Amino acid sequence: MKTEWPEVWKVRLGPELEISLPLTNLGGGLYIYSFDMTGEAEWNRVAAKSLTQKLAKYDFYSFVTVQTKSSGLTQAISGSVRSYLELRKSHKGFMREPKHITVRSITTEEDQELWIGGEKYEEFVGKKLCFIDDVVSTGGTVDSVLAMAKEIGFEVSVIACVLTEGEKRTEYRGIPLVSLDHIPLPGVIGCD
Repeated sequence: MKTEWPEVWKVRLGPELEISLPLTNLGGGLYIYSFDMTGEAEWNRVAAKSLTQKLAKYDFYSFVTVQTKSSGLTQAISGSVRSYLELRKSHKGFMREPKHITVRSITTEEDQELWIGGEKYEEFVGKKLCFIDDVVSTGGTVDSVLAMAKEIGFEVSVIACVLTEGEKRTEYRGIPLVSLDHIPLPGVIGCD
């Protein structure tokens, strides 16, 4: 049976903001509802406010995120913390005693690496952090952050994302997960 997917999917980032996400072909007939928060200041502000309310009952020291799609959201939500941990997608010469791992995401064709230097992660060793992401879908990015947490020595005590995709989740590998809305994962279309 062939499933017909709407050309746009509406999601709510807060009580006052609903946006439309276009159905997008990533190639080879693989479709997703495209959600890209980079440069979207209003989306990031509203989502940060909504997630902050949902995170109020959780205990954590600061935040951890992966460059770049969640950088604006993490900056907006970080409010009163002194600093947060942002994992980079490439090695930089200034990194002191860097750690790195390999990542696979459904929105990238090739494996990616995540890097962080000791000058950035030392403050977070032994701390509980909230992982911030734009979308949690297959869990590949979460798994990579959990691997980095083990490598460095911090704990992810809660996961906060704007959207879950495919599977609706309230936890991932036993860790509480809070989100604002959900989108389906159409997957391969037109191959019946």
